[in-house]
Amino acid sequence: MQLPTSPLLSVVVAVYNGEAFLDQFFSCLVAQNIDSMEVIIVNDGSTDGSMSIVEKWREQLPHIQVLEQENQGVSAARNTGLAVATGQYLSFPDIDDYFKPGMYQRLLDLALANTLDVVTCNGNYVWENDKKPSRPIFPLDKLPSTGVMTGPAWLKQALDSRKFLHVTWLNLYRHDFIRQHNFHFEPGLRHQDIPWTTEVLLAAERVQYTSEQFYDYYIHSASVSHKPDTDDTLIRSARHYMKILQMLDAINQRYPDKVSRIPACHWQIAKEGLGIIHTFDNMKDEQKKAMIIREFFECGIWKLIWKSAKSPRLRWRLGRRYFRLKRYI
Repeated sequence: MQLPTSPLLSVVVAVYNGEAFLDQFFSCLVAQNIDSMEVIIVNDGSTDGSMSIVEKWREQLPHIQVLEQENQGVSAARNTGLAVATGQYLSFPDIDDYFKPGMYQRLLDLALANTLDVVTCNGNYVWENDKKPSRPIFPLDKLPSTGVMTGPAWLKQALDSRKFLHVTWLNLYRHDFIRQHNFHFEPGLRHQDIPWTTEVLLAAERVQYTSEQFYDYYIHSASVSHKPDTDDTLIRSARHYMKILQMLDAINQRYPDKVSRIPACHWQIAKEGLGIIHTFDNMKDEQKKAMIIREFFECGIWKLIWKSAKSPRLRWRLGRRYFRLKRYI
């Protein structure tokens, strides 16, 4: 069912085998109490009872649109939903998280009052079975609320804090801004929020952040990103991050004037590169480790990381790692 006029908000939701979380997710949406909201559910090839739960909630959320596709991953699902969204602002929540009543209204109020391209809030990390105490995603002392600022200014402040998390689900995006730049998510890429957030903020002219904590990011054993790794999953992860580093480098080249004032745009490439090298350290099969390390060098990723490491400390850390890796080349 379509809203009679363009809604204020389009909520684009990727669903893959989410029956354990969907009732809570829809309860969160209903509690937002926003009439001018469309919900676009992209069923990414679910094989469980997810869609029956979606149908159950239609009465309380009549403006639900369900799109079906074969399983292609969250990026492709978001792109599918983005292509049909009609709202003035866009959100991309994850179905296994919890967002508090008033979140979307608060962010919409800020966005509409200040004609924002991007508006973002804070949230909490919440562990399954309270394994750890919850804590803010962005430390309140490192990233306090801001006024309206340019995207590059916010990106610099956020990256300089060394506590910034590249995520889509804390944000609302002005649809015309996303459309104007033809932004989309990289299909098949895990952690695609890193290049997405970087480029969106480099392009944005009006951004505002509130440190109000509206969103609980749930860390649980059923999450793909928190399952124990094997050598094969570590290899896949390394390849995803190598692609991300190439994308970040291309983004830096597309926005040279802005990036020249944000040294941390280079720092984050070196930092994520050190993460890739740490992945190699955790591998047990020496043949598989040698294979992915050779790929790492042959694809030019090492050169990219070294080029991006501007500080003596980063160069020193990388130099130490190089001598541990070169025996595999």
